[in-house]
Amino acid sequence: MRAMLDRETNLARIIGWGFYELLGPDGELKQRGEFANLVTQVGDQYYGDRAAQIVGSTVAITAITNATSAVVTTGSAHGFGVGDSVLIAGVTPAGYNGRWGITAVGSSTTFTIYVGTALGAGSAFGTAQGLTLPSASGMRLGTGVTAVAKTGAGAAIVTVGTGTNNSKAFDSTWPQSSLSGSSRRIQYKTTWAAGDATQNSLAEVVITTEQPLSQVAGTAANTTSRALLSPTVNKGASDTLAITWNHDLLGA
Repeated sequence: MRAMLDRETNLARIIGWGFYELLGPDGELKQRGEFANLVTQVGDQYYGDRAAQIVGSTVAITAITNATSAVVTTGSAHGFGVGDSVLIAGVTPAGYNGRWGITAVGSSTTFTIYVGTALGAGSAFGTAQGLTLPSASGMRLGTGVTAVAKTGAGAAIVTVGTGTNNSKAFDSTWPQSSLSGSSRRIQYKTTWAAGDATQNSLAEVVITTEQPLSQVAGTAANTTSRALLSPTVNKGASDTLAITWNHDLLGA
């Protein structure tokens, strides 16, 4: 009984929090705020499945270009991300079969692998298989104020922003991983420069796994965490908005 109680009081947890800074055209700090986020049900799966390298279902391949960087076309959305490993099987020429690293994602049904030497035109096509969820790709801003939730409406952007590039990839060299005391901190950062996301009343932000990143609202299925910004942000055309987001994996 004591062992069970110890286990229940030392459950592994992910603590999400971050801060945002709005800078004027001369770099002056106009606004700074902090937030606590909710890791969604998809976010729980993201950290668990990717850590354990759980593979998803196969997707049919319909074409492969004959090039050193071969573009693979699938019959339905593949859900793979840049840097992920993909297992290709059942293709002729057989040189395509095996495990490859994805170097680019052109669309929801195309991805690129670097094969080194062109392997020849495909004459038969098989399947591709990757992890259950792709890597996180960036953040997305919106104006919705619905309370955050593990699933449903509060687990994704409620009202996507109307400005340009409301969805932005993470800054160069992010995400980062480091020790913070006894916990492992995964840190994400995205910066919206002057001209991006120009809009008043920005009130929500999410981390998304959408591949490739688009300017649509996204769904709960590709949202790992969501937070509300309070006070809301009025981003002018000459302002810069930077959001730094931490996930602390506390362990047991």
